Amino acid sequence: MKPFRFSLSFYILSALSMLLVLTWALLSLISFKTSENDLLAQKGEDAKVLLVAIVSALPRPLAPPDPESQIVQYLEQLRRDRGFTGLVVVDQEGRRLYAVTDGSESDSSLSSVLASGRSLFQLAPDKRSGRCYAPIVQQGKVVGAARLTLSLQPVQDRLSMSRHLFLAYFALDFLLLLVFGSYLLSRTVVSPIKRLLSATRRITAGDLGVSVNVAGSTEVAELSEGFNSMMVALREKRVEVEEKVASLKWANKELVEARNETVRSEKMASVGLLAAGMAHEIGTPLAAIMGYSTILAEELAADPEKSDYLRRIEEESRRIDRIVRGLLDYARPKRVQWEDVEIRPLLEKVVALLADQGVLKHLEVSVQVEAGLATVHADPHQLEQLLINLIVNARDAMPKGGQLWLKGSRAGAEVVIEVVDNGEGMPPELLNKVFDPFFTTKEPGKGTGLGLAIAARIAESCGGRLGVQSELGKGSRFTLTLPATERS
Repeated sequence: MKPFRFSLSFYILSALSMLLVLTWALLSLISFKTSENDLLAQKGEDAKVLLVAIVSALPRPLAPPDPESQIVQYLEQLRRDRGFTGLVVVDQEGRRLYAVTDGSESDSSLSSVLASGRSLFQLAPDKRSGRCYAPIVQQGKVVGAARLTLSLQPVQDRLSMSRHLFLAYFALDFLLLLVFGSYLLSRTVVSPIKRLLSATRRITAGDLGVSVNVAGSTEVAELSEGFNSMMVALREKRVEVEEKVASLKWANKELVEARNETVRSEKMASVGLLAAGMAHEIGTPLAAIMGYSTILAEELAADPEKSDYLRRIEEESRRIDRIVRGLLDYARPKRVQWEDVEIRPLLEKVVALLADQGVLKHLEVSVQVEAGLATVHADPHQLEQLLINLIVNARDAMPKGGQLWLKGSRAGAEVVIEVVDNGEGMPPELLNKVFDPFFTTKEPGKGTGLGLAIAARIAESCGGRLGVQSELGKGSRFTLTLPATERS
């Protein structure tokens, strides 16, 4: 069972009522004090102006004014004013020279004004009267002082009337709050909050496409805008998280590829050492076999059957010799002769060389090189060997003919050479093995599996890298990336 709770309107009206009472009490206190201080200050300024006018009308040198003088007549008229209480004029020694309805003659403030030469205004403790003091100056010297006493009862009466009006306004405002408060709260606060609550429940259910537009006060409208901004931020964060996840997946993929490349390089180095030893050990007896088979072929030329056996021995020996030479090329790459090599002439030279040998028969070859492509600093002979290996590999993947593209382009600070064919292609599980020594998809006896391994080794010796992309039934793309030559 849910506990009983008051409505939001009740809480808000109760809080507003309390706040209104406290606010009016505080406001009345501040307003009354401010009004009282302002009125008393204004009264003090008026008293200073009046006293300055009186002092300026006193005779010089300072002496009791003539009873028939205008200043005395003016002061007599001033006595009839409700706010006027008295006036005292003293000389430099503090002796009274003139007084109007003021019971006291001198006080400490008069002595202070005589000493400092500065005007003062003082309120009585009950704030029912005030005294204004001003020095009397003659030729830059203080020769006396005057004190004007005023009644502040009119000011107090005015403040009392303001308090009554203030209380009347307060009662009217309180009634208006109770009458219209519930209606306004329901329309401008409660209803928008309910809509926001409903939208929040939809968000909890996983719907991030919701948005709320409510009319009302500035705060409610800002709450609605903040809610919509939060929704936009949540959607952006979700997209950002998805992008981060994709980025992490891509980084993980690159790490895996880098690890595989490291493993492959270590494997190639190990195989290279082994290949060098094997090539040396096999090369010597193989040369002997080939030499003896040549001698026997000359002696048994009249015996067709034995000549055929010797021919086969010689062919297989030459095949072993090709493998041994490939092992030597792989294990001990030739010393690099660095030159600035232009890509288009290099590709065209390789194509012409292979075309003359009939390697490109039944193939449509296209050379596409960007205009003004930068040169690469490498060994042109080794690059030729690398490209020949790639092109021959592409030719073998298109036994019935096809299309071959040789492309050259710029990618940042690197030059990219691509050998693309539309041949048989390779399945994804074989792509990590294509540059391994002795790995081949050809039938036994039709390939040594060293061509691509030697190409990858040459790419590394030239400061570049060799990569492959392939899809079964759609062809392969070998990509050679080399640093571009920096122009001085």
